[in-house]
Amino acid sequence: MNRVNFDWLAAPYEWLERLTFGPFLHRCRTALLDELKASRSILILGDGDGRFLRELLLANPSARIDSLDISPAMVKLASNRTASERVRFRIEDARFAAFEAERYDAIVTNFFLDCFQDGELNRLVAKLAPALQPGGRWIVGDFRELNGSISGPLSKFLLAGMYLFFRVAARIPASRLVDPDPILRSHGLEPIRREESLGGFLAATHWLKPDYFPSA
Repeated sequence: MNRVNFDWLAAPYEWLERLTFGPFLHRCRTALLDELKASRSILILGDGDGRFLRELLLANPSARIDSLDISPAMVKLASNRTASERVRFRIEDARFAAFEAERYDAIVTNFFLDCFQDGELNRLVAKLAPALQPGGRWIVGDFRELNGSISGPLSKFLLAGMYLFFRVAARIPASRLVDPDPILRSHGLEPIRREESLGGFLAATHWLKPDYFPSA
């Protein structure tokens, strides 16, 4: 299995993002930041260079945060950008990482779940869902495939180009966008709020793990 490698993208990642999508990706990341203000134990997966983490630390002055990313170069940028004793960085591949049951009251996956194929995404959500406390929230920011007569083909074209780039540049395993909604629902999570931009091409969704749903 080829190792996913975002290291060489770490330094130019922010300006590449701004060149292609302007401010919209970061607005999507932070669209539901207010939902995390009361959280006390947060897991962030694939935050990259730490721009979201920096804003989360400002919005929530007391949470303890685990930030997991596969790229040492990205983690170095994030740690330099935040420099907080409330953050524990983990350089790991989420597919093989271990997560303590009911450890977190919030999970954040911004532009992360789209890196995985169907089977891998199923296994990853199955591992992460028990790590979320009953009553906890899961914030998902990601791309959405559109269905309109004009927007549908355009979204497919943009997604195909992005997947080709990241498969070559970072060796991500996915070659197409997998909708995570049915998988999250199958593990008992319920969507309670969604913020969209670019006609729905970008969406931030707040998922809730009900108190009555078993943790495993």
